[in-house]
Amino acid sequence: MVTGLPDPDRSRVVLVGASSYAHLAALPAVTADVAAMQEVFASEAVWGLPAAHCTVLHDPHGPREVSQAIKDAAREATDALIFYYAGHGLLDPATGELYLALHDSHAQEVYDSAVPYQWIRRPFEASRAARRVVVLDCCYSGRMLGAMSEGLGLAEIDGTYLLAAAAENALALAPPGEFYTAFTGELVTLLHHGVPGAGASLTLNQIYERVRSSLCAAERPEPQCRDRNALGTVPFVLNPAYQPRTTAATEPPEATMRRFVADMAHELRTPLTAISAVSEVLEEKAGRLDPMLQPAVQLVVGETRRLNDLVDKMMDLARLDSGTVRLATREVDVAQEVEACLEARNWTGLVTLDMPRPMPAELDPWRLGVILASVIDNALRHGGAPVVVSGTPRPRELFIEVADSGAGIPEEALPYVFDRFFKAGSRRPRSEGSGLGLSIAQATARLMGGDIRAANRAEGGAEFTVRLPRRAKGNTSCP
Repeated sequence: MVTGLPDPDRSRVVLVGASSYAHLAALPAVTADVAAMQEVFASEAVWGLPAAHCTVLHDPHGPREVSQAIKDAAREATDALIFYYAGHGLLDPATGELYLALHDSHAQEVYDSAVPYQWIRRPFEASRAARRVVVLDCCYSGRMLGAMSEGLGLAEIDGTYLLAAAAENALALAPPGEFYTAFTGELVTLLHHGVPGAGASLTLNQIYERVRSSLCAAERPEPQCRDRNALGTVPFVLNPAYQPRTTAATEPPEATMRRFVADMAHELRTPLTAISAVSEVLEEKAGRLDPMLQPAVQLVVGETRRLNDLVDKMMDLARLDSGTVRLATREVDVAQEVEACLEARNWTGLVTLDMPRPMPAELDPWRLGVILASVIDNALRHGGAPVVVSGTPRPRELFIEVADSGAGIPEEALPYVFDRFFKAGSRRPRSEGSGLGLSIAQATARLMGGDIRAANRAEGGAEFTVRLPRRAKGNTSCP
């Protein structure tokens, strides 16, 4: 048991996301940002915050709604008080003060249409909370660390940690086509995966330094932080990747190998991020390079992406192998979750969805997304479009069938399709995947109390059937 972590029962969190605007550019990734932050705080592998202690505001109607939520949370919290905002950051043209934009905000008239940073500061100052954390994923968010906080008090309160996605005069980044904004994407990825080789818990400073390192290596805006009274050095959340160390004499060979893979994957991630940034620049400039160099550039870009995918999957498997993964379950409509998976990956035009609506179940939506992405991606890679995803609900279980239009799986390969690094034979074209996607999907399904079966259809093509319980029996670990 890890001691010193914030008590979820005495803590309060407010998550605000502004994605839709009448007078500013839309930020669709913000919706995913807020949902991911909510899930990661609720996860027993990270913190286990009760749903009732997390207030989520998607595109709030006005500044007063946000202010009231903060005041309520500040009044109730006695351990940790956390405020998170993702959206546009605006500066008052007259005063230079930082404002958090909402749907009707105007860049030139922020004073009555956006949330002043001071409205966050004041309730935080008055709160009895022992730990106060403000996380802003917006442009100019660094202003709360410097001139904006000097003389206003928040940065000087003991037990306060301020985390900003960008410097005081810098823009935050919402990369086109990416599921999350740049800063929050790195943050939730780290919290979900944890840090292999680190202790049982993570501090705010550890989280900040890891996120900062990844973003800087990718040449993305550098986040900023301000720590008062060493709050950043004490345990803050659990480390999902933690594996207790054993001596070499008593540690089983399989455990040694798993720990080696986890450590190697983690160490590869930072240099790979830098290589990826360089390869993206090369790809953008490929049309202006010597034609003789273009095939080499395409090879470097493609292989770098494959290596990134491989490392990410190795980290996923390391967490599943360690037995530290916990589920964060809630009521969801499975049909909606499948639609969201298809839309996020631009698969809508390639996949036909044939599922009853609604199709309710109590499960971990994040983990369901992992399964769906792996199985549908496998069908598209090997069988080709059209792919049909259908659903069959039963009183205690649900079944999701993913059928492709290809040549099927060689009979001799069927028993091994979920083995790590296994790829089916010549009847299917060479895959650009890692050979780990289906292994991760199967391990995740079993973590959730289900499994996946692979078979060939009589009419041609392969079909993968995902079986999951409709009601979770509680948070469980991977066997």
